[in-house]
Amino acid sequence: MPNQKLFKFYIISLFILLFIPACQFQQTGNSIPKIALYSEKGADKRCVLSTTKMFEWMGYDVTLIDADSVNNTILEKYNIICFPGGDMYQYSQNISTEGLEKIRNFIRTGGGYIGICGGAYFTGEKIFWQGNQLPMNSLAIFPGITRGPIDEIAPFPNCKMCKINIVNTSHPITQPESDTTWICYCYGPMFLPNEGAEIEILGRYEISDQPSIAAFEYGMGRVFIIGTHPEFEEDSERDGSPAVEKINDYGSDWDLMKKAAQWCLKK
Repeated sequence: MPNQKLFKFYIISLFILLFIPACQFQQTGNSIPKIALYSEKGADKRCVLSTTKMFEWMGYDVTLIDADSVNNTILEKYNIICFPGGDMYQYSQNISTEGLEKIRNFIRTGGGYIGICGGAYFTGEKIFWQGNQLPMNSLAIFPGITRGPIDEIAPFPNCKMCKINIVNTSHPITQPESDTTWICYCYGPMFLPNEGAEIEILGRYEISDQPSIAAFEYGMGRVFIIGTHPEFEEDSERDGSPAVEKINDYGSDWDLMKKAAQWCLKK
């Protein structure tokens, strides 16, 4: 009889050990994704606001972080880190060498990175601005050159709606997309990968035919970069900014960005 009770105790204990982790995994899997959005010096305030609104529209939890958060705190509590439009050189002045490596390690171990315009420039191994290579420590996760602005579209500091040709409709981010889309261009980069680099070029600027949207794996993580400003809703105020009536947005780009975020999240 004592042996029978002991046997039952072992069975119940084993059930608890197996069941609790399963519940924890299920809760983690269903938890709201957490986005760390860089918002300190260099980050354009309107870009931060509109990007925040965009991620919140997706149903994600957005935390604004600064250089100290990157350099001195744990990033692993987030699912995606996003650097928005802004000054990539200023980003490099605020983020320490250790902070850059923390971001790389965050992605390498399974995190996602989304870079928009300045945040996309920031990923290049080499960064060129107006024909000159910038003397800066970059994130250097994109194996190649990020270069801009593209004067044929709009010379600095002008902005303009530009046509993007979707060149890879088999990728999960662009699979349901039409062949073209219009997105606001504000002196963003083109992406020039090194020969043999495993980069998925998803879109190209129609003017210049240079890569404008790219996605790639980095270790166990995923990176999405875009040279334009899909966070802006030129004919709507849901991005937190007054609608610009003189500019026709030709439809929202938030659905494209949601698919990019889901791809980074491996959903």
